[in-house]
Formats: sequence, C-alpha cells, structure tokens
Amino acid sequence: MPGKTVSPRLKEIEDNFVKNGGSFKEFRIGDLFYKLDLKFRKNKFDKKKDVSTVRNHEFCLPLVNAKNGDNGIMYYGRSEDWDSEELCIDIVNDGAVSTGNAYPQPQRTSVLYNAYLIKGIEKSFHNELAIIYASQVLQKSIKGRYGYDNKATWEKVKNDFISLPITSDNHIAFDTMETFIRTVEKLCVRSVVQWKDKIIETIKRIVNENALSDA
Repeated sequence: MPGKTVSPRLKEIEDNFVKNGGSFKEFRIGDLFYKLDLKFRKNKFDKKKDVSTVRNHEFCLPLVNAKNGDNGIMYYGRSEDWDSEELCIDIVNDGAVSTGNAYPQPQRTSVLYNAYLIKGIEKSFHNELAIIYASQVLQKSIKGRYGYDNKATWEKVKNDFISLPITSDNHIAFDTMETFIRTVEKLCVRSVVQWKDKIIETIKRIVNENALSDA
C-alpha cells in the first residue's frame, strides 16, 4: 500500500479503481514494447562536428546516452542526420550510475550511445501520460538488477516484468494511468524549467512506495 507521503487524492484514485473492479497484472516488457532500430544517416560520425551539448536551431534533436538525470539527454544532433521517433521510453543500458534508468521521451529523439529507445506495441502507449507512467514502473522493475558488469540490454530487459493496472475485463487501464499522472501534475510545483522533472521525480517516489504499481 502507499506510504504516508502519498497524497490522499492519489490514494483515493487507487481505492476507487480497486472498488470498481480494477486490479493489477504482471506483463512481460517485451510483450508490450519493441526496441527501435535508429541509425545515424551519414557515412561517418564525427562527435566534434555532429553533436552539440547545447541545443540550438542547428542541433535541435535530443540524443539519449548514458546520462544520469536531465531526462537522459546530454547531446543534440541535426534532425536530418538521425533516424528519430517520438512517444518512446529511453532505457540506459550501460553506465556506472545510470544503468537501468528509464526516461519518457515524448518529443522526437534519437540514440547516441549506451542507451536505446522502446515504443509501445499498442497504440494506447503512444501517449505522453502513458509513457511517463510506464517508464517509472519499468525503472522500478529493472533498476538495481543491472549494472556496469551486467548491462541492461534489450535481450534481457524484454523478459522482465512490470505491474500495470487492468480493468475488470482484463485490459490495461490506460485511463486510470492518465488520471494518476494528471493528478500528479496538479500536485507538482509548476515552473517553466522544472515542471517535467518535478513530475517524474514525484511519480518515481510514489511508484517506489507501491501506489498503483503492485498487484
């Protein structure tokens, strides 16, 4: 059950969900998501010329890598140089601290190194609120199981499990997931710079306290 720091409103959402016949179910990650194969389009990659640590008009495409924090993004590339996708989840597969981190990437994003992007098989996962929720439940499942000497590759992670809310007719309760995230949004201090990071950190704390994530 949720810890004492979980908002009464979030507890109410969970209680009403269960009262109305909802429950939780374990899903194999590879049955819900697939790994994207995104390429650098030029023949030769030159890190000094092809990426920037500063986002600007030229270097505007976020590139995920083994970054701890900042939503997993340290570099930016030219959008025409990279295959990219939106509404994905970024999994860091390598790094002394960052291995097993999972970040929602609603905007168009590509991959630099030591990370990969997965996307929902079901179209209901092609939604910013759904990937915010799923990314934090996924991180709870894999973080700590992998590390520098045991990389979080897709071949391993796809066979791990996450717990998601389901309706009485055994379908994933996307509406409940979205209601949960929207409620967290309202509880967070909204600032132009910190708004999304604040939401993700709040959800991470709540997930770790088992609200809406345990059977």
